[in-house]
Amino acid sequence: MREPVSVVVPAHNAEATITPCLAALRIAMQTNDELILFDDGSTDATCQAAEHAGARILTNSSTPKGPAHGRNRGAELATRRYVLFVDADVIIHRDAIDHLVKELVRTGAAAAFGSYDDHPRSRRLPAIYANLRHHFVHQNGSVEATTFWSGIGIVDREIFRLSGGFNDVLFPFPSIEDVELGMRLVKSGHKIRLVPEAQGTHWKDWTLWRVWHTDVFRRALPWSRLIAEGQLAQADLNLAGKERLLALLAVLVLSTAAIGIVFQPVWLVSLAALALYLLGIHPFLAVVGRRTDALHLVGIAGLHFCYHLYASATYASVMLTRRVTGLFRLVSPGRRRLTRSME
Repeated sequence: MREPVSVVVPAHNAEATITPCLAALRIAMQTNDELILFDDGSTDATCQAAEHAGARILTNSSTPKGPAHGRNRGAELATRRYVLFVDADVIIHRDAIDHLVKELVRTGAAAAFGSYDDHPRSRRLPAIYANLRHHFVHQNGSVEATTFWSGIGIVDREIFRLSGGFNDVLFPFPSIEDVELGMRLVKSGHKIRLVPEAQGTHWKDWTLWRVWHTDVFRRALPWSRLIAEGQLAQADLNLAGKERLLALLAVLVLSTAAIGIVFQPVWLVSLAALALYLLGIHPFLAVVGRRTDALHLVGIAGLHFCYHLYASATYASVMLTRRVTGLFRLVSPGRRRLTRSME
């Protein structure tokens, strides 16, 4: 029998997914595990479903405060050595908890996290793409992680408490609060492990707008700001060296194609860059090809190309803004001194 865990599920209007989520957790849990749900101002039947599953329920009856706050509140009531965070739209596999706890015990790590599986429930093209992209990145990432993921993530309760938990002031809505927590844990000398075997099915029904809005404003933008401030390592998961190279190739393809409108020989550079880009994303497309038809495969390749473009643009805009702001700060004191000397 493994070490017992406290499972914390933050939920907001999760009626559509909370019943299968909690049912899967009950199958994966031991009798000495505990289940805590934080209901963040839901107006649907989330609480009733949680009661039926026998969860201990915490409620926020005011304006929703975000999953970071919910996880923190749930962790405050946790009594087991390890706290497992699971999103309300994730249906974990029956062996996921065992894999995570085993890895913590084996390595002495402070935290560990798993991955979505490659069977997303939604058949929308954007949902298939977003979930399979996540699956591919986590299945191929370094097991010695420098970040954290709270979709299926476990942490030592005492270390979590001493770290201050999730920053629910900086992140009052779903964002990269888990990434930022992982950054602080690593900076404090703790180890985090990626456990690819600990998987769950994601039930989120992504639309194209939600994928783009989440990627840019909830992830790329705050992530780029942390990098610009020197608070976050770049070489992990979505920011691994290969991903940055693919982003550069995508930008090269687009920029040279635009120049080629005026000077056609440049199109050869664009075609060469496109060939290299397609070669680089071939392993990802191979995973996609096992789960979709040819038409979906082409669409997902296009979405992935756009992802690399807008992620690059977001990062570049943050770095440029920071550079301009820095120059302004350097120039402004001199201007003030010059103004005072002329008075």
